[in-house]
Amino acid sequence: MEWLKEVLKGLDNAQEIEKKITEGIGKKFVSRADFNALNSTKKSLEVQLLELQESSVKESDLKKRLEELERKIAAEKDEAIRKEREAAQEVYLRKRFDQAVGEHKWRDELTEKAVFAEFQRAINMDINKGKEDQEILDGLTKDKNYFLNPNRPIEIPSMGRVSLTKAEENKMRALMGLTLKN
Repeated sequence: MEWLKEVLKGLDNAQEIEKKITEGIGKKFVSRADFNALNSTKKSLEVQLLELQESSVKESDLKKRLEELERKIAAEKDEAIRKEREAAQEVYLRKRFDQAVGEHKWRDELTEKAVFAEFQRAINMDINKGKEDQEILDGLTKDKNYFLNPNRPIEIPSMGRVSLTKAEENKMRALMGLTLKN
């Protein structure tokens, strides 16, 4: 303000002009120090705003990944529960199957597994509703040679009739150590 006083020195109403200028400067202008302080505050606030926006984007990405993981965990949990129920159902059906089989011995393990799979399907069929397990199993094994019977040898189906010439038959008999046919 000292520079302004020197400019106004020779004027008649210098004090009045100085007073008006001072009032105008206070209302419409700010000092350089205040301007610089406000400007640096503005810049630091802009930097903070950018950082917050970036962290908001990162947080949004993090939230999306978290939600995706939560969905995946829920799906895996549902799958584990489903498998556990299926395993429990299979154990239950296996017990029922074994009770229906009773003392019978299976011809082989493959037959037992195949009949068990058929038994599982048959249990859920509408046609078998209200039937006992033994009745369902009898329906699956009737007229089939699935069980070992100590009183009856296992029937092996024939492979058909093979016609051999006398020479071929004698050659085979010789290989087996049997007497030759004339």
